[in-house]
Amino acid sequence: MYTKVTYDLGEVREIQKYYPANYGAPGCPRKEKRKKTPEEIKKQNETNKVRKVQRLILANFTEGDIHLNLTYRKDLRPDTLEEAVAQRAKFLRDLKRAYRRAGPDLKYIGVTEIGSRGAVHHHIVINNPDELNVMKVIQKIWPYGQQYQTPLYEEGEYEQLSSYLMKDETKEEITGTSYTSSRNLIRPEPVREKILHKRWRDPPKVPKGWEMIKDTLFNGVNPVTGYPYQRYMLRRIHESQHIHVSDDTRRKKTTGVRDIRAGSGHEGECYEDPPDKV
Repeated sequence: MYTKVTYDLGEVREIQKYYPANYGAPGCPRKEKRKKTPEEIKKQNETNKVRKVQRLILANFTEGDIHLNLTYRKDLRPDTLEEAVAQRAKFLRDLKRAYRRAGPDLKYIGVTEIGSRGAVHHHIVINNPDELNVMKVIQKIWPYGQQYQTPLYEEGEYEQLSSYLMKDETKEEITGTSYTSSRNLIRPEPVREKILHKRWRDPPKVPKGWEMIKDTLFNGVNPVTGYPYQRYMLRRIHESQHIHVSDDTRRKKTTGVRDIRAGSGHEGECYEDPPDKV
């Protein structure tokens, strides 16, 4: 028997499979359960943060929405993280009012970072409705410095963007961070099933109407229990679906827009329990 965990993210599903520690896995001798080291716990928590943000983005945003980077001129930098957060809050209130006047509601995920040298900036993912010239509004309500935008695109299912948003929370030179999100976001909850089979398929069977997302299938071994686990993502297929455009092609289409993504890998993907329970 193994456990299957599914996150319904709209056009994408995230699937995880693992063997409960109290049952064991076929062909794997039962080991004495050991405690995770502080390093393992820290690494897992970092991975969970990125995965949580990735799910929020997939469930609430789409291609054409905006990753916004708000910066400060040196003479206008806030002295504390609290002051920066207050300025971000006012900016979001003003933006929310502009959205409501146009009709749609504002949705956002944001993080504020302040470094030891005083450099402050805000990363905010927002929806980009047709009814509103969002960047024109932003230029009016952010008087402290530059505003950079990067259009969202789904290549990699926003894993790189999620890693970029959360990466500085573990940097030593960062003296503070503050994460926030709007209340109207869909917050995906896991659906857990007990599967009465000894082993799962590898590669997994893909249901009709869905496709495996390239490079998301990962089979690993939990370093604590020694039991295997599997993780992958599926994308819904539409009748009129076209071939997905590559990263390079999308970059050419957004010439002149600052690309502030960062890379990420599959490290830290071992689970003893379902993720988000470390």
